[in-house]
Amino acid sequence: MTLFPCGIRGMGFCLPDKKLEVAQLARAAGVPDIVAQFAGARTVRCAGPNDTPTSLALRAATMALDQAAVDPADVDLCIWCGAAVPDYLMPTSAGILQEGLGCGHAQAFDVAQGCSALLTGLQVAHGCMALDSGCRTALLAGGDTWGAFTLHHNADSVFFGDGGGAVVIQSGHPRLQPVAYHSLTRGRYHDIWMLQGGGARHPASPDTLAQGRHIYRCTDPQTAHGAFKEIYVPTLVQVARDALAKAGLEPSDVAFFSMVNANLRVLELVCAGLDIPVEMSSADYLQEFGHLGSPDVFFNLNRALSEGRIGPGDRVLLLTTGIGFFWVAAIIRC
Repeated sequence: MTLFPCGIRGMGFCLPDKKLEVAQLARAAGVPDIVAQFAGARTVRCAGPNDTPTSLALRAATMALDQAAVDPADVDLCIWCGAAVPDYLMPTSAGILQEGLGCGHAQAFDVAQGCSALLTGLQVAHGCMALDSGCRTALLAGGDTWGAFTLHHNADSVFFGDGGGAVVIQSGHPRLQPVAYHSLTRGRYHDIWMLQGGGARHPASPDTLAQGRHIYRCTDPQTAHGAFKEIYVPTLVQVARDALAKAGLEPSDVAFFSMVNANLRVLELVCAGLDIPVEMSSADYLQEFGHLGSPDVFFNLNRALSEGRIGPGDRVLLLTTGIGFFWVAAIIRC
């Protein structure tokens, strides 16, 4: 099946200047060296005291619009795609994004899919363009200040960094065209990693603060290191293969593989499962920058393009996951 033609016209990313050494964070959190080595990241970025998810996203979005040579007034759709905790529980962040950029007539809404939000947002925006001839230009953006609510306190969070990312897509644009998607949800694993405090089930109170419910943590280690661990990598491989099959491609057709920057060992296992050499993946970007949240796969794509690792006509596999639990893949024709 041929998808409605649209392409990525611009990308932008905001990485705070301050860097934290993952090895030091791991030692402070009591994380064994071998676990930190498997995670793979050497450093992560740390937001400044005045940075917020939307301020990081707005800077990234401005860069993306500049690269795309698109006036904010010409944006038809704004989608907020932050991975985790936004500026406020209410209102949603899309309105802040729209107003901050001056996209006055754009429809705006949030996509909440954890670290798969930006790639899911691409699929949603693509569908909006296919269904509405008046939707020609879309801006997807998100930002995260992970350190504020993970405190880098355990093995699940020492590789989380702060930053923002944005993507501009336009109908009919001939470059960087999505040609296939595949996604999968396993809601039975929704409660393995959680930030419980502040919602309607556990409203903020002295008790929730004392209980640590406002800190991101693994709430079910037995399942996380048992049943979930058994299916996580095979599901990544299968979702990638299903997306490739929809595009009529094999893993050998992939020129570059961009995966969520969450764990180097997992990336190596997925590469082995797909028979894609690690050298053709985003492994080096994971090691240098760590996990930025939902922008990861686009950040890696942008780096590969700027370094000349991929060119016109090449096929790129984007693959990510999100707490909830979601797996998402897309095939991009450069």
